[in-house]
Amino acid sequence: MKSINKRNTMNFNKEIFFGEIGALIGTPSISYLVSLFTSVVKYISFAAVVGGLMGQVIFWLYMRIYDKKVDKNMSVKNLAEDIIYFTPVAFLIAVLVYYPTLFFASEYLLNDQYKVVYAVISSQILAFSAFLILINVYRYFLAKIYGKVL
Repeated sequence: MKSINKRNTMNFNKEIFFGEIGALIGTPSISYLVSLFTSVVKYISFAAVVGGLMGQVIFWLYMRIYDKKVDKNMSVKNLAEDIIYFTPVAFLIAVLVYYPTLFFASEYLLNDQYKVVYAVISSQILAFSAFLILINVYRYFLAKIYGKVL
């Protein structure tokens, strides 16, 4: 049974942060692109969610594979097992907390006449903070109860 240590905690959170960098690129980029074609706030807010999701997935997966290779623990089986343990809970937290926070906070700021990029980045910081706390709580209990360290 592996235990949580400083190195795997750093790698786990680095991967999450790297995914968020991807979201920081995707969220304002896609939102701004959509805002060039429409001024409907709901469409721009929805584009923020789609752009964030695309960026997160691509950047997180890249960093996860990189860390597995550096640790000489890269195999399709190990990566698939990590994805099986991580993805459903991350998706659930994203659907129930991250994306609603991103959508409603950006909609609120846009309705208050904030600029698109400022509104979605501010909303994203708030949403990511909540996500990071919750995913680390899950990771802690996963290791303590099942002995699985992500």
